[in-house]
Amino acid sequence: MKIVDVPDQTGKVAIITGYRGLAYYSAKALAKANAEVILLARNLDKAKENAEKLKKETNNQKISVEYMDLCKFDSIRAFSKSYLESKKPLHILMNNAGIMAVRKREVTEDGNELQFQTNYLGHFLLTHLLLPVLKESAPSRIVCLSSLAHMMPQASIFMKDINLEHSYSPWRGYCQSKLACLFFAYEMSKRLVGTNITINAVHPGVVDTGLWVHFEPYFPFGHTFFNIFKKYFTITPEQGAQTQIFVATSKECGTATGRYYSNCRRAISFNYLSYIPSLHKALYEKSLKMVGLEKGIEPEGNKKDN
Repeated sequence: MKIVDVPDQTGKVAIITGYRGLAYYSAKALAKANAEVILLARNLDKAKENAEKLKKETNNQKISVEYMDLCKFDSIRAFSKSYLESKKPLHILMNNAGIMAVRKREVTEDGNELQFQTNYLGHFLLTHLLLPVLKESAPSRIVCLSSLAHMMPQASIFMKDINLEHSYSPWRGYCQSKLACLFFAYEMSKRLVGTNITINAVHPGVVDTGLWVHFEPYFPFGHTFFNIFKKYFTITPEQGAQTQIFVATSKECGTATGRYYSNCRRAISFNYLSYIPSLHKALYEKSLKMVGLEKGIEPEGNKKDN
């Protein structure tokens, strides 16, 4: 995969969830193009180490780290409130951070299945809370990391058991969360018509990142075969970051919204559920309740004149 040629980003501010892997190389590309980059992380020490490395590699001092934990809604609210109060603009929101195939079902302090909240609900809440500044800074772009996993046989939205209390498996949890991210981009794009904010979903590829940490010990035939798998069937984090960088910065994606991208081009989802708008709407409305938002964004066509 070729490295994306990022247009000049002088004056732009980007927020990226995460600080390593795809987040690191996305931040590097944006910082090299003169954007200000804010990394959101719960491990501040390690995130700040990476931020310092990025400053040296890009010769851009406008790289900072803020605390936020996607597993804690209060943390997301606290960061968002602080950011809005800072009056700083926001042009790119990259919903990047995630976990994969957690072996045993875990629940966050908010009562949600860990993968569903980390990969999807946390970003759902963050996006809504930052919408005021995204609107003020428009044109602005939101990038949601989905995955090819949204097309795996386990991929569905289990509306009657959304937290998988009765049907959890590592991959069912991951696939549901990534399908939810795709639904979110599709549904939100309709609700953001007229705002000059775009939102798209991406599949980064099968990337050799820390995402495999939960799955590696259980990889079929052991560690040796896992290393063979990584060597021949995965791409580097820098390569994997290119699609989200492309969607966040390219002129080709300037007005594109509600789309799914892979390998720096528009892709097709082969999960038939992604073509049922009523499901996207139903998940959106359920998610509002799960994150504690009283109301969401109404599509332009549904708004009534005062």
